[in-house]
Amino acid sequence: MVKFLLRIIFSVLIVIPVYSQEISVKAFTDSSDYLIGDHINFTLSITHSENVSIITPFFRDSLKQFEIIKELPAENKKVDNRNQIIYKYVLSYFDSAEVKIPAIKIFYRTKSDTSFQSVQSDSFNIKIHKLSVKVEEDIKDVKPPLRIPFDWFTLLLWVLAAIVIVAIAYFIYKKYFPKKKTEVLEKPKIILPPHEEALMKLDQLDREQLWQKGFVKEYHSRITEIIREYFEKRFGLPALELATSEQLELLKKIPDARQILDLTESFLSNADLVKFAKFIPMDGVNAEMMKQAIEIVNKTAQKKYEGAANNVS
Repeated sequence: MVKFLLRIIFSVLIVIPVYSQEISVKAFTDSSDYLIGDHINFTLSITHSENVSIITPFFRDSLKQFEIIKELPAENKKVDNRNQIIYKYVLSYFDSAEVKIPAIKIFYRTKSDTSFQSVQSDSFNIKIHKLSVKVEEDIKDVKPPLRIPFDWFTLLLWVLAAIVIVAIAYFIYKKYFPKKKTEVLEKPKIILPPHEEALMKLDQLDREQLWQKGFVKEYHSRITEIIREYFEKRFGLPALELATSEQLELLKKIPDARQILDLTESFLSNADLVKFAKFIPMDGVNAEMMKQAIEIVNKTAQKKYEGAANNVS
C-alpha cells in the first residue's frame, strides 16, 4: 500500500512541472504607487509552448473596480521558441486606497488533452494617494459670473411669430395638398435560400450593435441561433435542439460540412463560454464571431437552391 501511494505522489511531481513549463502567466503594472486619476499601465503576459492552445481570455470583470481608459491591441511574439501574447490596458482609479488586482485565470487546452485546463497570475496590490494640499495658504477670491438680463418681450414675439407661421403652413397644406387615397397592395411572400436568409439576419444583428451596447450574452445567443437555424434548413439537422458536441458529430457525417468542422467548433465553443460559463469576451472576440459566422455560411452555401434536404445518413 505504501509503495502504491509513493508511486502516485512521484507521478504527480513529474506531471506538475511539465504543465508549468508549457504555460506561464504574469500580470504587472508600471508602478505600485499612483495619484488619484493617474493612468495605470496594466500588462498581462501569457507565455506558452506550441503544444498549448489558449482560449481567448476574458478578464475585464477582474478589473471592474478600475475605470478602463483604453484597451490596446494584443501583441503576439516569439520568445525562446515559445509563443507570447501580451494584453495591455490603461486604467485609472478615483479614490485613495490600497487596491488589490486579483489573480487572472487563463483557460487553455493541450494537444494531448482537449479538456479545459487553467492557470492564473499572481495577485498584487497598488497604492492610490491623494494630492497634497497646502491648507495654510489663503483662498483667493473669484470674480462672480456676469449675468445677461433675459428679454421676455423678445421671446414672446418669437413664439407668436412661430405660431402664426405654423398655422399658415397647415392651412395651405390642407387646402392645396389633399391627401391621396392609396391602395394597400399585399406583397407576395418571398422565400429566400437558407444562406441568403442567414446572411441577411447576420447583417441585421451586426447593425443592432448589441455587444457594443453591453448586451454581450444576448449577442452570442442570437448569432448562434442564426447559425443553428441555418444548419437546420441547409442540412436538415435538428440543430436548435442539439448540444454543441452532438451537432458536431452529425456535421462530420455530411460531406459539404466537413470543411467547416474546426471553424464551427471554435465558433460554438466561444459562444458556450459566454452563455454558460459567464465569461465576458474582449471586443475583438465579439467581432471575430461575426466573421466566423459569415464564413461558415459562405463556405457551405448552395450554388443553386433546391430546398432543405436531409443529408445525414
